Amino acid sequence: MKKIIVTGCSQGIGLFIANELLKLDYEVYGISRNKPTSEFKFNFIKCDVSNSDSVKEIFSKFRRDPSVYALLNVAGIASMNLLISTPEDTIKRIIETNLLGTIYCTKAIIPSMIKSKVGRIINFSSIAVKIGAKGEATYIASKGGVEAFSRSIARELSPANITVNTISPAFIETRLSSGLPKTIKKTVIERQIIESECSLSDVFDCVKMILSPESKKITGEIFNIGGV
Repeated sequence: MKKIIVTGCSQGIGLFIANELLKLDYEVYGISRNKPTSEFKFNFIKCDVSNSDSVKEIFSKFRRDPSVYALLNVAGIASMNLLISTPEDTIKRIIETNLLGTIYCTKAIIPSMIKSKVGRIINFSSIAVKIGAKGEATYIASKGGVEAFSRSIARELSPANITVNTISPAFIETRLSSGLPKTIKKTVIERQIIESECSLSDVFDCVKMILSPESKKITGEIFNIGGV
C-alpha cells in the first residue's frame, strides 16, 4: 500500500485531506504540532515542522521506505495584522513554519522517493500571493517563497521521477482565515476569476488530480483554485 505523509493535519485543510486520502486506500501519516481537533483514523505523528531536528528524527523512519509515494506540505500559520503591528517573534514563527517547514520536510523525504524511483510532492500556497491582500504581508512572503522553492526543486528532482507542484487555494473559510476582516475577505473573493469561496472538496479534487498516474508529467506548476 502506498504511503502518503500530510503535514498540518490537526485541523482545516490538512485534516480534511488526510481523512479523505484514507478513502482512496492510501496509508496516511498525519504530522502536526498538536493532535487533530476532530475524529481521525490516520496515523498521527507529533512533530513541529519548523524544527529541523524534529523533522529529521520523524522522517528518518521513512528514509529507506520505498512505499512512500507522496508528501503534502500543508502546515501553515498566519497572523492577520499590519506589518507595523506584528511582533518580530510572530514574523519569525510564520516564516519558519510556512517556508522553512516546507523545505525541511521536502529535504527529509527525498532519499525515500529516490529509492522508490517515484514521488509526488504537493506544497501549499495561497491565492493571496497573487492578489497581495492587505494585512498579510509576512504570510504572503512565506507562501511566495514556497512557490519559488517548488519551481526550483521540481527541476532538481525531475531526473528522479519526482514531481513537485503547488496548490494555491482561493479564499476558504478555515480557522486560519477566521481572523480576516470581512472587508478583506470580500476584496479577495472579488479579485478571483471565480468570485466565490473555495471549499475543502475543491482543494482535495486538485490533490487527487496531482496524485493520479495521469499527472506524472505535470511538475513545477502552481494550481490557483478560483483563478487570478
